[in-house]
Amino acid sequence: MTAPAWLEVLNETLDACRTHGRADLAERLRRRRDAPEGQIRLGVLGFPKQGKGYLLNAILNAPVCAVGDAATPAVPTEIAYAPEPAATLVARSLERIPVAVDRLTGELGARPAGTLSRVEVGVPRELLAAGLVLVDTPPIGDPRSPRTAAALDLLAEADAVIIVSDATAPLSAAELALARHVRTWCPHVVLALTKIDASPGWRAVAEADRKMLAEAGIDSPVLPVSAVVRQAAAKTGDADLNSRSGFPELLTWITEQAARPPEQSRALLAAVGVRAAAAELVESLRDRAEAAGQDAGLGQAALLQRAQRRADDLRRQNTRWQNLLSDEITDLLADAEYDLRERTRKIVNSIDQTFDEGDPAKVWDDFAPWLDDALADAVETNYAWLTDRSQWIAQAVATCFGTQYDQALPDLPLDGSGIEDLDDVRRPKIEKFKIGQQAFTGLRGSYGGVLMFGLVTSLPWLGLPLINPVSISAGAAFAVKTIRDEGGMRLQRRQAVAKQAAQRHVDDVFLRFSKECRDAVRMVQRRLRDHFTGLAEELADELTHERETILAGTAERERRTVHIRREIDRLAGLHQRAGELGTIAGRQRRELSA
Repeated sequence: MTAPAWLEVLNETLDACRTHGRADLAERLRRRRDAPEGQIRLGVLGFPKQGKGYLLNAILNAPVCAVGDAATPAVPTEIAYAPEPAATLVARSLERIPVAVDRLTGELGARPAGTLSRVEVGVPRELLAAGLVLVDTPPIGDPRSPRTAAALDLLAEADAVIIVSDATAPLSAAELALARHVRTWCPHVVLALTKIDASPGWRAVAEADRKMLAEAGIDSPVLPVSAVVRQAAAKTGDADLNSRSGFPELLTWITEQAARPPEQSRALLAAVGVRAAAAELVESLRDRAEAAGQDAGLGQAALLQRAQRRADDLRRQNTRWQNLLSDEITDLLADAEYDLRERTRKIVNSIDQTFDEGDPAKVWDDFAPWLDDALADAVETNYAWLTDRSQWIAQAVATCFGTQYDQALPDLPLDGSGIEDLDDVRRPKIEKFKIGQQAFTGLRGSYGGVLMFGLVTSLPWLGLPLINPVSISAGAAFAVKTIRDEGGMRLQRRQAVAKQAAQRHVDDVFLRFSKECRDAVRMVQRRLRDHFTGLAEELADELTHERETILAGTAERERRTVHIRREIDRLAGLHQRAGELGTIAGRQRRELSA
């Protein structure tokens, strides 16, 4: 059996899309080719809050789609004929989950995002009995949004499309762009102008929309409708009210889409899809041909001159980044050491203040943990600053190569300061002034007082013995003073010993971690030097290859240009053949309708 002409043209265009790396266009044409027979898929597209759900419910006279504040599904909802109302959630794993129609909204809200591929709803409506499938799509929004992608994905299989826009204002630029894109891929498009019951100026808006569509070259009717009036007419059975809702004209248009002969309809849809895909391919190939033509037009001498300029720029660039890296690393070494020295100096000042005011024998147990924590914090902060500065240097050097290298920086060898291996400060030997020592010191001091005042008071004119109340009091006073003086000197010695031990520990930490910081900075320097030297060598190799290609001649560029132009001609032929097939299919459809 001979394949239809449209299928041959579509397959050729599909192969061309694959050849030129347009898998998205190839997938769209494949789905158009493999679309199931016996179905007419009518998609409904629109931006948020345009009344799309109300429109579909009014078409079917059934509350099938979510409206108002209800959560809108993020996947298409396919509404087809069924003897009894039914709903099925189709997961991405192809698992089919039946749910009750009245619980559909709640079930959709409970499903995690990204787990469903579509929703299938069946309702007993005569409009759908002939194989018509209405597809409610997620609202159009951000072009990068999955919802928008899911909505526009409908165009791969849609036989006709209803674009929904409310009558509160004329078409926006985004809506007009949507209509132009839809009309490029689907020949049967209508604009449903909703909410005319709430918009007194809807007639002017409808006329403005018709004018905008005509100026954009979009041959699509504009049908004003009111879902509210339609539902009121359905409840009362008022035919005149139903006529004023605008839905009879829309239903007539829908019925015409469902009544098209399948083969002519498939041929026309395939022709439109081929023309759209071929036009996109031709545009991209023309850009490539123009770029190749511009290179060819420069001539070999001009290309060599441009390559030489790039080589000179590369040499200057190498000098800049090497000087920058050397200067920044030198500054980093000095600044890192100064920063650590300044932090430890503040700690030493705190040590002096602590032991000038306190007794090491009493405060050491609280002082030692503080000193360890303060040193750990100083080292960690210094290392974090060192890490940030190293990253900044890497970014600054990468800027010499261009913004495309900012995201290709090497991993720097800055895994941690190693503060967890820091030794705790050791407790120095602190002698306490014990009771026995105080007693001995007091006795030694009292001896001089007793002897001195005893001799004075024992002179003949006083007539007192050597040991008398005066000499004893003097001895007691001398004992107290001696004990106090000795205690003060011992305290000063303890303070000096504690300061010396703490400062020695601070110096040890400083020496150790300043050495580790210098080593880390040198490793950073080597890693950045090797990385950017490699980049410079790659750029130099690219320039060398470019010069070799230029010296080899322009034959390859000319060959590519000829090939691209031949491909453009072939695609233009496919575009023309598809146009002829579309014209034939359209004429046959009109003849059958007549």
